[in-house]
Amino acid sequence: MRGFSSMANLYVKAVPPADLNRNTEWFTYPGVWTTYILILFFSWILVLSVFGCSPGIAWTIVNLAHFAVTYHFFHWKKGTPFAEDQGIYNRLTWWEQVDNGKQLTRNRKFLTVVPLVLYLIASHTTDYQNPMLFFNTVAVIVLVVAKFPHMHKVRIFGINADK
Repeated sequence: MRGFSSMANLYVKAVPPADLNRNTEWFTYPGVWTTYILILFFSWILVLSVFGCSPGIAWTIVNLAHFAVTYHFFHWKKGTPFAEDQGIYNRLTWWEQVDNGKQLTRNRKFLTVVPLVLYLIASHTTDYQNPMLFFNTVAVIVLVVAKFPHMHKVRIFGINADK
């Protein structure tokens, strides 16, 4: 029996992660960051192909679409689509649920850098000309400010606040 217990010590003991929130745990899977970047790149190719516009305009469209989608799903919509969480996340946005609310994690930094890089690419490829520069700047400011640690659970002017 003694040999059996020493064999058990050779294996790594799996410890469940602290965050069992099914709404956000998918973002911890391997390859999610790469997939996220590839989706943005192929979106650019799709916009470029379908609309036949310049690369800069295509990057601006991707940037603004990214802004609209991520703002809505990460910073506006609250709760989870899963019933087993018993409503404990009903007052939190997806961004507030990521990494159990812990600030400045690798995932949060990645999700902050993506809009900044998109902004730089879109602005540079449009030669920093208006109105594209204006739209790209508004989009990046709104997304990055929403991700600041000091904005955690903050509702500006009570917009999207719980009733």
